[in-house]
Amino acid sequence: MNLKCVLLLFVLTAIPMFYGSSQAAGSSTFPVIVPDDVQSEPLEDKEILRTQKNTYPYVEMHGDYRWLWGKGRFSAHTAQSGKESRRHDETIYMATRRLRIFPFIHLNEHTTIRTQLEDNRNDKDHDADHHLYLGRLYIQHETEQTKVEAGRFNYYLLDGNVIDKKVDGLRFRLGQKGISPGSITLFAGRTTGPDDEHRKIGWSLLHSRLNGRFQSDTAFLDFRNASSLPPTFPSLAAYGIYPGQAGTRYDRQRIFLWRGSYQIRPDFRASLEWLHAWGRHEADRYSQSETGFVASLIYGELDERKQGSYEAWIRYYDQPASTILYHTMDADATFFRRMGFRGWGLRLDYVLQPGLIWAVEGFSLKNRHDTTYMASFHEYVIGTSLTAYF
Repeated sequence: MNLKCVLLLFVLTAIPMFYGSSQAAGSSTFPVIVPDDVQSEPLEDKEILRTQKNTYPYVEMHGDYRWLWGKGRFSAHTAQSGKESRRHDETIYMATRRLRIFPFIHLNEHTTIRTQLEDNRNDKDHDADHHLYLGRLYIQHETEQTKVEAGRFNYYLLDGNVIDKKVDGLRFRLGQKGISPGSITLFAGRTTGPDDEHRKIGWSLLHSRLNGRFQSDTAFLDFRNASSLPPTFPSLAAYGIYPGQAGTRYDRQRIFLWRGSYQIRPDFRASLEWLHAWGRHEADRYSQSETGFVASLIYGELDERKQGSYEAWIRYYDQPASTILYHTMDADATFFRRMGFRGWGLRLDYVLQPGLIWAVEGFSLKNRHDTTYMASFHEYVIGTSLTAYF
């Protein structure tokens, strides 16, 4: 499937959004509401509004504090000239504390200046501490038909299997979010990072449509690295030897995805995300065009204000590396280099008391492909966290 075919398919899925929209509005007795088709982060990443006043402007402030502990076990085999492959094993522990404060300035009913102050402490590696800094700063204007965000905000697309990352840019949504016949969202900007080698510049287009219990989301993303990446193994490249899938990262990625989600019951839904991507690394003389998917079952309705509420999910991943810009999961997708990965993930969130949530999750993953130099990659991760909202 080439790029022209993908863009044509995207346009065809969006046409029904505008055709007969007045009929859809008139035939529906009660509107069906679903979470925002872009800002659908997990609860621990959401900006939760606490107050609403009738006089403007006013300032609102809320936040959260999270303690997280995790353990990861990693193993892999590497080739050795004239010898049997060598196995490598490593166990990594993580213990972090995160404080976030969200000061919002509500200018009027539709316009808000949103900021986030964040402080991260790594109890296993204090060199990785990141003391209080400004994590987000953007202006948001929202009406029934449009939503505009400009500045530094978090870009979490659908379930976060492609991107979950702070960005500097502009995002514009046209249409009623989560209400049939759907919406179109355009993003343009760049991801944050310490330098151009670790930043990406790009754009994306998302169409979301709801038909009864079934929601369809179609997206296309085109991102390139802000600067050309160096060879993965410079010493080998000098002799004309290139790593292929044993290398890391891409200069450019174009990703097409479609997700279908069905609400089986109010507290139970299933989804399937189909992904296809083109990726290229110029210095490694490597390109990739592969297809994958993520299947999910989600049970429960999590509400941090209700004691005893919970949400549990299980996912099966079969993802090429080129379909990932910045994965949301707490396992390490970069461990598999350009080989991609497949395997299981599961998570439970439970409200111990209003404003206090306990979570536990685990992942069991392995590489999709072996290479001449590397094979049999396995990753096992288990973690738990406690988050207090205020």
